[in-house]
Amino acid sequence: MTTVMAVAPIDIREARHILGFTQIQLGAAFGGIRPETISRWERASSRYQLKVRPLHAEIMRQLTQATDLLQELYPDKADRTQFLNTPQRELGNRTPIETILQDPPYGLRDVVHLLGRMAEGIPT
Repeated sequence: MTTVMAVAPIDIREARHILGFTQIQLGAAFGGIRPETISRWERASSRYQLKVRPLHAEIMRQLTQATDLLQELYPDKADRTQFLNTPQRELGNRTPIETILQDPPYGLRDVVHLLGRMAEGIPT
């Protein structure tokens, strides 16, 4: 039996746009979720609680943290895009986008950790 959790409404489509991801890329960040599932989540997520597996609930929580921190640190879309596509020493000289896509779900966690350090003013 598969365990599911109810997740509070979040705007997955907005989070995807903040990261500059396609539905395919966001599915990859979730560890291989099909684009059709991402589309279904986007249609439902801002209005209703989603019922998802615990791992996906955790990734959604991290996705919310990442996009909130990105908007706080880089309110300008061009600056945000530049950060997401610039290699970061703390990420093993990979870009945040590469890190998220190449190491799901841990890559997103690593990017959230980096953004949190930056928000606290800790040198990275």
